[in-house]
Amino acid sequence: MDLFRNAIVNPGPPEDFALQTVQEAIKPQKQTKLAQDENQLLENILRTLLQELVSAAVQSGEKVMQYGQSVAEGENSPGQIPRLLDIVLYLCEKEHIEGGMIFQLLEDLTEMSTMRNCEDIFGYIESKQEILGKPELFARGKLVMLRTCNQLLRRLSKANDVVFCGRIIMFLAHFFPLSERSAVNIKGVFNTSNETKYETEAPDGISIDLNFYKTLWSLQEYFSNPASLSVTPSKWHKFNSSLMTVLSTFEAQPLSDDEGNAINLEDEAANFSIKYLTSPKLMGLELKDPNFRRHILVQCLILFDYLKAPGKNDKDLPSETMKEEIKNCEERVKKLLDMTPPRGKEFLKSIEHILERERNWVWWKRDGCPPFEKQPLEKKLTQDGVKKRRPRWRLGNKELSQLWKWADQNPNALTDPQRVRTPAISEYWKPLAEDMDESAGIEAEYHHKNNRVYCWKGLRFSARQDLEGFSRFTEHGIEGVVPLELLPPDVRSKYQAKPNDRSKRAKKEETKSTIQPEENQIAATDINVEGSKANLETSAAPLDTDDTIATASTSQGGTPDEIQKQSSETDGGHDVRVEADADGEADAETGMIDGETDAEADLEAVS
Repeated sequence: MDLFRNAIVNPGPPEDFALQTVQEAIKPQKQTKLAQDENQLLENILRTLLQELVSAAVQSGEKVMQYGQSVAEGENSPGQIPRLLDIVLYLCEKEHIEGGMIFQLLEDLTEMSTMRNCEDIFGYIESKQEILGKPELFARGKLVMLRTCNQLLRRLSKANDVVFCGRIIMFLAHFFPLSERSAVNIKGVFNTSNETKYETEAPDGISIDLNFYKTLWSLQEYFSNPASLSVTPSKWHKFNSSLMTVLSTFEAQPLSDDEGNAINLEDEAANFSIKYLTSPKLMGLELKDPNFRRHILVQCLILFDYLKAPGKNDKDLPSETMKEEIKNCEERVKKLLDMTPPRGKEFLKSIEHILERERNWVWWKRDGCPPFEKQPLEKKLTQDGVKKRRPRWRLGNKELSQLWKWADQNPNALTDPQRVRTPAISEYWKPLAEDMDESAGIEAEYHHKNNRVYCWKGLRFSARQDLEGFSRFTEHGIEGVVPLELLPPDVRSKYQAKPNDRSKRAKKEETKSTIQPEENQIAATDINVEGSKANLETSAAPLDTDDTIATASTSQGGTPDEIQKQSSETDGGHDVRVEADADGEADAETGMIDGETDAEADLEAVS
């Protein structure tokens, strides 16, 4: 123990001598970490030393956290107890000793100190919050710290030590994670022991409205246990009538700006009390106090928020009549808060913001307190510490490249019967056909025709596979596209084409079929006429050729006999050719006449 007494006087940093002091005092088996028995021995030594230091500080009349503090050369050295805590905290942080030892010393220190000294001790705890909240220390000492803070809250006065209580609660909120269930009232238990006692008979010599007095203070019974209002309807009616009386009184006696400005909330923040006196003598003064009115009205808003969402079960929810009454009361309460000086609008806005956050907290509790924390994503680095480059895929991404690879490995993929393919038109429209059957009893809002994607895909399939059904879309809508064989007989008759419509369509199709062959025949006739003219020209060409031959032989000076002989031969051949040419010319003329006749007949038929 003497080694630690000398260590806390050492002005150097704890890392220079702390571990060496432990090794000299305990002589551990390991050089840097103590075993379980060695930790227990060290804890007993430190707790005994801490008790002696606190006792010495009390006898000297100094504050616990300032005992042994000295001023040298203008620098303030810490006290002996904070110095001891710093040494132990360093050893716990470096895992040389058991991590929960510092929390045990802090608990002992708060139990041995007065409330005036506890405020300084808690200031030290707040200054070391970041170190105490590290995972290696928090896991070993969170329950001890929670017990220490709860003991402080029990010892403090809720009326006089409001600021210190708030510091402890804020520390717990920062020290523990947001999803910690130890600070959550899972069962929703209310503090029904907080009773408000008031007079039941009018005091002598004081003129007071006793009925209003009892009505006002009877509201505290419902504020302390809101669950009783949702269980018993008679209590709600009684509470509602009492609240209407109080609100009517507040509205009949509005506060002026002078009365509101007479009380400054900032100046009285330290002395503000949350528990009002119920003496009948103070009734008149309390009604003129804006803080008192706000206290009552804010309690009403908290109660209304609970009643609107008391639990997960539907049986716990209020009735429709009760909801309407709660809504009317809430509007009147907010209007009164807005009218209450000073700065009524700002105060109401702040209260609404707080209640909104409280509602989110309540629903989080009822959902089982899911964790808010999310672990950060760790970036994977290569061995050299350089980020790995993103691979480049042949077809843009991994999926398309893999699909292309599978196509090479499996050439029968397109013929596989199990692959995804376009469904048949009868299979696709079968759900809509079932919806159209009135005997199925399917409600209109659940019909497939309300699904735009389903209808759009069906129209594309029908345009490719069923043009007749697709044509019915303009007349009957999406239900007309459904194949008729899928529909029941009573529905099918509605979408079948009428006989008159069928005959009209048949006539139109016949007219189109007759017009097209006639146009083709006219074109063929023109071609025949041009061909006959060409034949006539070619048939006249041999006659000219024979005449030139006879003229040429005469001019060459042949004898008359030879000329006659040649002429007889020529005449015989000429006669044959003439007859042949005549026959060809006759045929050409006959064909030309027939062609012209046919063309004129076709034109008359077309016209």
